[in-house]
Amino acid sequence: MLEDILLQHFDLYPQMEPQDAVKLIYQQEFGPGHLIKDEKKAMEYLRQELAGAGEPLAGEALYDPIGNGLCRLNLRVCKAKGIPAEDILRLFVDTARHVQGDKKKMTAGIRVLQKLAEEDETPFEAIRLDLFLAKYPKTCPAVHHSDAYRTAYHPAYRVVSQRNLRTYLRLLRDALQSLEK
Repeated sequence: MLEDILLQHFDLYPQMEPQDAVKLIYQQEFGPGHLIKDEKKAMEYLRQELAGAGEPLAGEALYDPIGNGLCRLNLRVCKAKGIPAEDILRLFVDTARHVQGDKKKMTAGIRVLQKLAEEDETPFEAIRLDLFLAKYPKTCPAVHHSDAYRTAYHPAYRVVSQRNLRTYLRLLRDALQSLEK
């Protein structure tokens, strides 16, 4: 499953660097929990990010699945669809509360990435991954996107439960349909 997710993301985002792949593995395992310490500040930051979000890029989806029942909810598309910041934050916070993660699984995920790099299935050379991992702490901390990734894709998303997002979208659709009647 993780291998498939990584390969999909390599196709979607060919400018990925080793740290972007490690970030994806981290998010798949630990979700968004590392970002939420203060909900009020999280809301302020989300509002700022939404205000600065441009139009969706061509072909940009509402969300990208990242495995483990999680996805990256695209803020540009949310803004274009009029999804309120409060709803995005609630999905984000609820996900953070329910995803625990496991360092052993994170380490296993990194081994999957190493295998793909050795088989030349990554957009970067195996040696670049080896160099990144040589400096990556054994505690498996969260990392930021690489400069190359940020420049190419301008990431603006929140990691949320895919099931909760689908439920929210269904309820929103039902509410809109009942208003039309």
